[in-house]
Amino acid sequence: MAFKAIGIFIIALLCGARLAQAIAGQWWALPLLAHSLLAAILLILNGESSNDSPLVQQFIAWCSALLPLTIHVGLEIPVIVRVLSLGGIVFSLWGLASLGKAFDIAPADRGLVIRGPYRFMRHPIYAGELFSILMMALTDLSLWNGIVISLLVFTLVNRIQWEEKIINGYADYAKHVPSRLVPGLW
Repeated sequence: MAFKAIGIFIIALLCGARLAQAIAGQWWALPLLAHSLLAAILLILNGESSNDSPLVQQFIAWCSALLPLTIHVGLEIPVIVRVLSLGGIVFSLWGLASLGKAFDIAPADRGLVIRGPYRFMRHPIYAGELFSILMMALTDLSLWNGIVISLLVFTLVNRIQWEEKIINGYADYAKHVPSRLVPGLW
C-alpha cells in the first residue's frame, strides 16, 4: 500500500507537469496528460485483488513504472518520432481504459480482462509504453538511455511473467491470444 500511495503522488505530480506543458502550448503533452491522469484515477479506484504479489515484486513493478521518467530526450525531436511515440501512448491509453478498475502497477489478480486491445495482445499497455519510450530514446542515443531501456525491458519481462502466474484463468487466455508484447515475436 505504501508503494501505491507514493506512486499515486508521483503520478499526480507528473499530471501537473503535463498540464503545465499543455497550457504552455506543447500539444504533444495532452495524450501524456491523459495517460497519467487516467492511470492515477484508476489506481485510486481499482478494486480489491484476490491475490497480491510479494513486496519485492511490488517494489520492482513500481520502479519499472517510474523508470521511463529517467530517459534523456534530445533537444530536437523530429515530428515523425513524436507522432510515433504518441501512437504508442494512445495504444497504451486504450489498454488502460479497457482494464478500468482492474488496473494496477503491482502484479495482482483483479480479474482477467479480454476486451479492447487485450483481444489481440496480452500486454498492450506495456507494448504501447515501451514503443513510445523507445521512440523518444532514439532522440538521444546515449549509454544512459541504453542502460535505462535495458533495465526497463528486464523489469517488464519479469512483471509480465509475474502477472501471468498470478491471474486466475490466464493459461486459457494465453492459448487464444499468443502475443505478449511484440506480435509474432513474443
